[in-house]
Amino acid sequence: MEDEPWALADQSGTVVVINVWGSWCGPCIAETPDLEEVATGLRETGEPVQFIGVNSRDSVPSAQAFQEKYDVSYPSLQDDGGRTRAQLGSIAVATPTTLVVDGQGRLAARVSGQVDAATLRGLVDDVLAGETAG
Repeated sequence: MEDEPWALADQSGTVVVINVWGSWCGPCIAETPDLEEVATGLRETGEPVQFIGVNSRDSVPSAQAFQEKYDVSYPSLQDDGGRTRAQLGSIAVATPTTLVVDGQGRLAARVSGQVDAATLRGLVDDVLAGETAG
């Protein structure tokens, strides 16, 4: 939504957290502070983790207003007519869905539905531990 291209392939070596959300989605609203807490905490400790949102079924102005209202610090991709979300296929059917992708671009974890900070941080920490052990 920030008019900057983004591709998972460009994130090699970085753990990526992908969150599919919509401003119309109650569980998305409820989980936003938890996502932001984890994103901020990881950024502050310098962990190689990138958060990216995938907006679902919102106009760009509505999605941007949501991100401003809830102080979302990481970028989101606009779901351009469903094409962006379609690339996720069956791994992100529900809204919200949170995916954790390892540094080699492999799906490491998925939460279908609302995620809380403790669960998400645990999943990301597990993937980071695997990255350093491997």
